[in-house]
Amino acid sequence: MSFRKRSEIIGGGPAPARGLPGTRPISQIPGRSSVGPNPLRGGPNVRSIPGRDGIRSPQPQPQPQPQSKKEEFEPIIKNISIRPSLITSQPTISTGVSDLDKILLHQGLPLGNSLLVEESSTTDFSSVILRAFTSQGIIHNRINKDELYSHVIVVGVPSQWANDLPGLYKGSSKEQKKAKIVENESKISVSNLSTRQSSTRNENDLKIAWRYGLNSKSPESEDSKDITSYENYNHQFDITQKLSPGPNGNEISFIPISNNFMVVISQIEGIIKNQLKSNPSKIIRLVIPSLLNPTIYNPILSTPTFIIPFIHSLRAQLRKYEKNLSLIASISLELYPRDSSLTSTLENLFDSVIHLQPFNQAMSQLIERAYKNEPSKIQQGLVNIIKLPVLSEKGLMMIHEGEYAFKNGRKKFEIEDWGIPVEDVGKEEEQQTTKKIDF
Repeated sequence: MSFRKRSEIIGGGPAPARGLPGTRPISQIPGRSSVGPNPLRGGPNVRSIPGRDGIRSPQPQPQPQPQSKKEEFEPIIKNISIRPSLITSQPTISTGVSDLDKILLHQGLPLGNSLLVEESSTTDFSSVILRAFTSQGIIHNRINKDELYSHVIVVGVPSQWANDLPGLYKGSSKEQKKAKIVENESKISVSNLSTRQSSTRNENDLKIAWRYGLNSKSPESEDSKDITSYENYNHQFDITQKLSPGPNGNEISFIPISNNFMVVISQIEGIIKNQLKSNPSKIIRLVIPSLLNPTIYNPILSTPTFIIPFIHSLRAQLRKYEKNLSLIASISLELYPRDSSLTSTLENLFDSVIHLQPFNQAMSQLIERAYKNEPSKIQQGLVNIIKLPVLSEKGLMMIHEGEYAFKNGRKKFEIEDWGIPVEDVGKEEEQQTTKKIDF
């Protein structure tokens, strides 16, 4: 067994001698040091210490501060169709149905969110909600002629769908007469001047009534503040009246359905970009009536390979334009029941879901008999809350079934608390029960 010296290289040749002639020490080679890397001289991942070897520590660069939520949504909040959510303070738009805004708990539909309206039976009450949502966006454009605050995109249906949009509710016949009287009084005439002189005489009486608190109305109440601060947020629509004049191309766009969902998505995004160029704070309302209805959609499009990627892409657009875009769609449960895998998948993809359940024939007859003398109280069905925007995604169980009922009246689409009506006993039955019975 042989032993090698430490200075001898294992591979063979002799070890290099130190200080041989013609060689330079490592310390004299430029850029090299005889000692290993000095941590004080700015080695890798090591911060140099000031005052050592004349090396200065690098100055920290100022990092951009993140934008606050208030600054982020400040241009959007200036839009007259926006108000903050009562729950999360997110920018929220009205659905066109004030009672639906309330049961969604946000006082509307938050921007960047979607709502799916399911409906049982063969009725079409869901179209009333979607048309009110569309009319609400168009009315906002007509408040100020100098600026367009919103734009509506309708997918799948022809442009004739807009011919049945509801108009504004002008009030009852008595209210319309009062409005005409007020307009006539505002005009300058001899009779109006005499009435104005008599009204000035009553100003002292009004001051005395105000001084002693005889005027019961309090203009600073919470309701009056809410109305004055968001007076143009939502409106009441009359389904018996049509929106006049009808919407034009600057207010509404129609996109036909295609076999390739990416074509539809690209058209939607193109319209959104063009609208936001003119006004970055504009609100885009996306409407999809009668989703997967065979009269509109080819049966091939009802397969999961088309509809699920399509809704996923719409969801991505909502997240991309979360400051400007909201979506409402409707689907018939007679064609796609809730226990089917397709409908359950759609409920998971939408941010909020409500179910309109019209009464059957027996219940409708009972309600008509109970409210025979009060036809305005007759209700058409139940409103079941399956999913609420934002809150359901955070894990809150906000399912309400059989608690609300809806009625499609002339003035508006109303939603109220549900209670089984009590049928009054007829006169003939009363006479039979009041007779004395001898045993």
